[in-house]
Amino acid sequence: MFTRLNISRWCLVAPAAMLLATACGDRAEEAPTPDPFISTDNPRDELTEADYGDLDPSQVGLNTPWGRNIVSKDAPERDPATLTNVSTQSSDGYDRAIFAFDSHIPGFRLALGTEAGGGCDGTGEAIEAPAHLAVELTGARANRDGSATVTDPTRALDFPAMTAAMQTCDEGDSVRWILGTTGEIEYRIMETLGEPRLVVDLRHP
Repeated sequence: MFTRLNISRWCLVAPAAMLLATACGDRAEEAPTPDPFISTDNPRDELTEADYGDLDPSQVGLNTPWGRNIVSKDAPERDPATLTNVSTQSSDGYDRAIFAFDSHIPGFRLALGTEAGGGCDGTGEAIEAPAHLAVELTGARANRDGSATVTDPTRALDFPAMTAAMQTCDEGDSVRWILGTTGEIEYRIMETLGEPRLVVDLRHP
């Protein structure tokens, strides 16, 4: 049996419950829709022996799924890392660029686009290609005492996804590479734990 006190309490609680339910409903309606270019699967579970290529699976740390969105990571608070080598290769299903460093992996920002200028300010001439993947390395340099550390900073490639690679900036602890692509491709990255390397894969069309 309800007493007058119980009824009063119910009158206070019921509106609050209705407000809470309404607020929860609003949140559910405002939930962002999944990005169609980002996989929700665990990328490590998806990697196969072919995906690793020459990499030791036990030495692969960060790895991202295939996508087209910007991928970035802040530079660590350390002295600049020196880029010692950039290698390119084509494998079954993807083309690969490997950026090797002397001490650690610096900060980076990767972005796809149809236009990419050369030079540190992005206004000079760069690679003529249908699309580009800009690889910005922060807290990094590609020279020692003014001498370039990468012996082949410009190369033309005849790969299914990657048509060229060019270093367009090495100034003020910032290094920039442009990877020319055959069109709107997907890409992924991996980091190796032993020898510090940033691995960039471009998926074949």
